[in-house]
Amino acid sequence: MKLISTIFLFFLTLQLQAQLISGKVIDSSSEKPLEYVNLGVIDTSIGITTNEKGEFSLDVKGQSPKAIVRISMIGYKPQTFPIEELTNKENFIKLINNPVQLAEVTVKPFKGKQKIIGTTDNKHGGIGGWGGTHRGTGYEIGTKLELGSSPIFIKSFHIYLFKQSFECSVFRLHIRSIVNNLPSEELLTENILIQLTKKSGWVNIDLKKYNLVFSGDVALSLEWVNVIGLKRLTKVNGVMGANIHFRMNNKQGSTYTRWGSEAKWKYLDGMSPCYYLTVQE
Repeated sequence: MKLISTIFLFFLTLQLQAQLISGKVIDSSSEKPLEYVNLGVIDTSIGITTNEKGEFSLDVKGQSPKAIVRISMIGYKPQTFPIEELTNKENFIKLINNPVQLAEVTVKPFKGKQKIIGTTDNKHGGIGGWGGTHRGTGYEIGTKLELGSSPIFIKSFHIYLFKQSFECSVFRLHIRSIVNNLPSEELLTENILIQLTKKSGWVNIDLKKYNLVFSGDVALSLEWVNVIGLKRLTKVNGVMGANIHFRMNNKQGSTYTRWGSEAKWKYLDGMSPCYYLTVQE
């Protein structure tokens, strides 16, 4: 009986060890480590991003060995693997750069008027955001923006930061097409990282150097990828903690949320994060 118990504990230990997958992600050409690569179990909230060395360690406890892990980042071809192929070994993943063949566009000065698209009213509503220092990386909060039928040039992006605990919070910008009223294909072709260092208030991000020209309805979102330096604890709903939150307007717009890089999108009408774009027609 004692021998059977020992054997059972041995296999139980192996099983528990198999719930963690780890390794490193690099660029296939330069072989340099890739920071902020998303790894997530498809259709779940389980996910992380790689660190500055391209390293990752993802807890997949409770997931089927057949469940699929997707490894992706803007500008690279995604890869997918069943969990059983990644467990019990140190993985070395090479992502291939995915150059995008853009349609030929005649570039000319945008001489039309400047206008604002999005939610500028930060005085009515609650807050939404992230808590902790690691849990939640890869989560996104976004909104639907109606750009119009003619191409417009995006000059700047504006965010109302309610309060944050960190010296710096790092976010990745996403602009996607919309299908069936949910975010779909990524329209950006390179990573645009945004660093927020203010304690609170409006933050203005200059986007002119990226030459972003779009039209139609798009989903704009921010993905939390890192925090640097815990500066102060902040109180949210009466509880002190390490947080970063944006102001939400509860009277207009729409909100998209995704709690995991491979989780399903959720849509809420009649509320939006206080995001807006300054554009040139």
